[in-house]
Amino acid sequence: MICKNCEQNFNGNYCSNCGQNSNVRKVDYKYLISEIPNSIFQINRGFLFTLKELFTKPGHSIREFLEGKRKNHFKPIAFIIFTSTLYVLAHYFIGNQTFIDDAISGYKAGSKAENSDLINWISKNQTYVILILVPFFSLASYLAFIKSKYNYFEHLVLNIYITGQQMFIYFIFSFIFDRNSYLILLPLFLGMTFNFWTYIQFFNNKNTFKKILNILLTYLIFILVMIIGMMIGTIFMKIIE
Repeated sequence: MICKNCEQNFNGNYCSNCGQNSNVRKVDYKYLISEIPNSIFQINRGFLFTLKELFTKPGHSIREFLEGKRKNHFKPIAFIIFTSTLYVLAHYFIGNQTFIDDAISGYKAGSKAENSDLINWISKNQTYVILILVPFFSLASYLAFIKSKYNYFEHLVLNIYITGQQMFIYFIFSFIFDRNSYLILLPLFLGMTFNFWTYIQFFNNKNTFKKILNILLTYLIFILVMIIGMMIGTIFMKIIE
């Protein structure tokens, strides 16, 4: 058979050239469930390789991962857990607010949600919030790109890698101490630009204009889902009080 990672001919369960397992499954819910224990309890090699790939050719790299070139990549769930935790911890140790803190401060300033249990929980569990949002954004991208060949769980892996890399970008800019500077908006701008760039590379069977429209549709669907989710969450918190 031909190795999906290095494209060399080999026999047996592992490639004799690079060592990748011959059983490379399609990314679906069974694949993600099997990856959870490996991602949490094992720190696999490849973190720096994955960072480099996502900084230089993010869409192509993620597509190659989905197609089977996985041996050198840091596993997606481990990647987002590590980078998001790194980002949140850096802000707490430095004493700066995260972008979630900034969003909560702005929301409280314009509403009467000062003592909202939901808002307080979000503030105290920011890493979990980041992980919770990815499946919803993946649903939005799946619906926006419904005609593509990728299933929901492949969209989930795509957005896990994107969000993980965005967290690393935010981590780099976490050392900005002047909260009144316009520089605090730069990482958010770079993170969104990175998302557009990755999607444009990843979905290589569409023209660029259509891809941009679908990306904008992704954000629109995501915002609508979040508004509905916040309404349901607020009602649920009131019920259990």
